[in-house]
Amino acid sequence: MTIVAPGSAQVAVGNKWVGRIALTVWVAILGGLGYLAYTARMDRKQILDLVTDSDALFIARAAVIAISFLWVLLFLDAWRLGSPFKLNFMRAAVLAGLNLAIIASAVGSTAYASQLLHVQRTVVKEVFKETKKSTPLQGRYNILLLGSDSGKGRTGVRPDSMTVASVDANTGKTVLISLPRNLQNVPFPADSPMRKVYPYGFNCGSECLLNAVHTVASNRKDLYPGSSDPGLDAQIDAIRGVTGLKINYYIMINMKGFRSLVDAVGGVQVNVKSRIAMFGHDDAYINKFIEPGDQKLNGQQALWYARSRVQSDDYSRMARQKCLMSAMLHELSPQTVLFNATKILSSGQQLLSTTVPQAELGQFADLALKSRKEKITTVSLVPPQVSTVTPDFVQIHKLIADAINKSEEAKAPAPKATADATEEAPTATPDPFQSKANTTDDLQNSC
Repeated sequence: MTIVAPGSAQVAVGNKWVGRIALTVWVAILGGLGYLAYTARMDRKQILDLVTDSDALFIARAAVIAISFLWVLLFLDAWRLGSPFKLNFMRAAVLAGLNLAIIASAVGSTAYASQLLHVQRTVVKEVFKETKKSTPLQGRYNILLLGSDSGKGRTGVRPDSMTVASVDANTGKTVLISLPRNLQNVPFPADSPMRKVYPYGFNCGSECLLNAVHTVASNRKDLYPGSSDPGLDAQIDAIRGVTGLKINYYIMINMKGFRSLVDAVGGVQVNVKSRIAMFGHDDAYINKFIEPGDQKLNGQQALWYARSRVQSDDYSRMARQKCLMSAMLHELSPQTVLFNATKILSSGQQLLSTTVPQAELGQFADLALKSRKEKITTVSLVPPQVSTVTPDFVQIHKLIADAINKSEEAKAPAPKATADATEEAPTATPDPFQSKANTTDDLQNSC
């Protein structure tokens, strides 16, 4: 009786007031859960706001612990009301064993729920520390996704993976804009401090690539006073200049943390189009590959799938990265994340840093769920359409505006250009997979 309706045993044969209070609380809990379930169907964002609010999570955890303690007391009292000492030894032993098993199950389940709430709250508080909110521009959030690597033999942090996810703030329709790391002569917006140093773009030679902006500006506190990471601020300014888009937030993803995340959720299913080397130019003796076909990639394999350039190139790698993003978007359901929350926590703290504030988590979680039902459009600034040596930023801005407009199925003016054309793009033809995944109206189908 105490399992099904806590307090009912006391109402039947014990202290009726205790039983009535317990039953009232139980009915209130069921009613609250029913209300939350109804609200989730009618207004999912409201529920997502609750489960990503650190204060709400703290209250929920305290409530779970209190309910667990009181429930155990009711079980013990119900065992007492069963008069176990009046039974013969065998029946008393069976009853005691059954009661202990029930108590252990109740305590175990509530302890697990409490731990999930604790992990969720820890992630929210430690990862999403920012409080400043950024309003969408023309109904879209533009979120910069950076893959960082400060590995052995490298100077500074060079974000080798740079993608802007432009997301419709109402529908979740997404356009992924991939920027090649070797883009040259990138312009800085008029309001950028870097514009004073590089008024004609980042044109200081062949080493001044897009992904080198972070390293060059990493110690320029004079340009970005009060900034904790001037290099990152300069990198964002460069990407604003390249795309002509306002960047609302950034998410910096650490490569090692990404590997841990994939392992934490049990791997990711990917259709591998061609053999992928799991080694670099300096350790070719390893001679290990990811073979073609539908593969369940673990964290190490997923990282090589996203990063490998041996027997490949930057542009094919960019295509694979987008396919990996699409696969994770469609595989990482709320249930998967929930039941692997503890493992995710261990990777989450080393996985990312971000300016997405806690107050926006519900909104973006809702948009992520909406985007799972929409086709993802991609546009990549790669040859032959775009020259990375002498890029035409008027053309680039138009490509991005056209992709966003096509995604929305509406006509809107292209962003104002910030630089002039200098040379036509090269005419080399990339492989078919690269072409499809890098520029497509349906990323999931292209992958």
